[in-house]
Amino acid sequence: MDNQQKRNLIISSVVTAILCAGIGLGGGVLLGKAVFSPTQEEQKLIEEYRLLKDEWLFGNEEQYMGDLAASGLISAVAQSVSDPFTFYTKTTEEQGLSTDGKGFGFYSRPYDGGIYITDVFDSSPARVAGLKVGDVLYGVTVQNQEYFDFKVHNQTEIHEKLSSVQDTTTKFTFEGKRGNEPLSITMTRGSYSRDVISVLQTPTSSNQNTMVIKISTFLGNPTSALQGVIGTYKDQIQHLVFDVRGNGGGYLNQAAEAASLFVKKDTLIYEMVDKNGKVKESYRQQKDPLFQIPQYSFITDSSSASATEVFALALRAGANAKIYGFKTYGKGIAQEFKTFSDGSVVRYTSAYIYGPERENETMYEEGKDSDKKMCIHGKGIIPDVTYPEDFQFLNSIADFTSSLGVSEVVQDHFLKCMNYMYPSDYPVSYGKDYHFLDAIEAYGNHLAEKYGDLSYKDPYQDDGKVKKELNNKFTKECFDQYLDRYQKVYDYAMENL
Repeated sequence: MDNQQKRNLIISSVVTAILCAGIGLGGGVLLGKAVFSPTQEEQKLIEEYRLLKDEWLFGNEEQYMGDLAASGLISAVAQSVSDPFTFYTKTTEEQGLSTDGKGFGFYSRPYDGGIYITDVFDSSPARVAGLKVGDVLYGVTVQNQEYFDFKVHNQTEIHEKLSSVQDTTTKFTFEGKRGNEPLSITMTRGSYSRDVISVLQTPTSSNQNTMVIKISTFLGNPTSALQGVIGTYKDQIQHLVFDVRGNGGGYLNQAAEAASLFVKKDTLIYEMVDKNGKVKESYRQQKDPLFQIPQYSFITDSSSASATEVFALALRAGANAKIYGFKTYGKGIAQEFKTFSDGSVVRYTSAYIYGPERENETMYEEGKDSDKKMCIHGKGIIPDVTYPEDFQFLNSIADFTSSLGVSEVVQDHFLKCMNYMYPSDYPVSYGKDYHFLDAIEAYGNHLAEKYGDLSYKDPYQDDGKVKKELNNKFTKECFDQYLDRYQKVYDYAMENL
């Protein structure tokens, strides 16, 4: 390929990226010949690209231009309108839209200097090895290497260590605790499939024939899974509860198919509307539902989003479902995909999603119009019964050790958590005579007394940064409180069904 052909190919790629970012060409494109009539703005982008490639000291099209031009353009355009759901990846796998994967097969989060296991996938190496939700891992030995202590490394370093070997034969021996007991588990990396649903309660006479199902994602095929487990108990179920806390969504068609198992005939499940107000796609229940259970409920939180909200809105209107917990995230937009010949992918926001209103709708005063549909984007679904206290900020992970001066937002988060956990000891906000450093020192004194370790009384490193040990305890105490209240939300919902 000569230089001119190369240039035409690259320019065509840039124009394709422009198209995918939502900037339409004013002229025509003749496929196969790289002939086009760029607008003035598009010509400017092309000239900027050529400048970087040909004249910039560090320009190198093989290393920089293809992926960086695409990702940079799309990211910049998306960020300008606060759209984090439009982005570019080099491969389809990097889009994170599969329930299948390779690795250990568990989710975790920082906790007390180690990692707390929040989920273990079915048939994964971690499940086979005996790892359980709630286990805390504090270090690992990879094959015959030296022990790697999580407590002296940050989360990035821990992730890099666990990702350092990708084969399926190298043994990773983790040390940690299960409750107060020491734990040692050995596993290798392998293939796994993430659980899409799990049964939390089966219907019995002692629970008034209530079945509780946790739907973790609308990726994969939750519709088939739901059909299977509900079909087993359908003659017993009087009340079906869906716990969708933490379910960030997935495929819209899966949410629609799942909803069609339950909602009455003619219910609008969703409608996609483009930026010009034109309906791109509409999904309506065409038949009687497979299951006609007397009562439906949801337990939601601020992470219940996207396809999950579509599912909940449909059952709210078409099966009279009630919602308990917290207001949902509020993602009423849909994404589509453009895959290029090199395997790279752009996911881009293409439409608003509308769901059905229930009879005599009161949420956001939607019932005052006549269209019988609504978009909850940026607003969320308001529960019928809201849990009386908001504690979800306790699940946020904060690092005070990375710099001498953390942001005001992070400082406020620290004090908000302290005030929530120790209301008599910490003020609600910082004042003239009470600052972030004062709060850190007070927390150090508290930890020294609680754990009988005077080293906490000096909460700073030699460089002035907050000690990792103190940050570790803060992360632990916040998450302990979060877990306690997470269970209380479930209990509260079940008591008020």
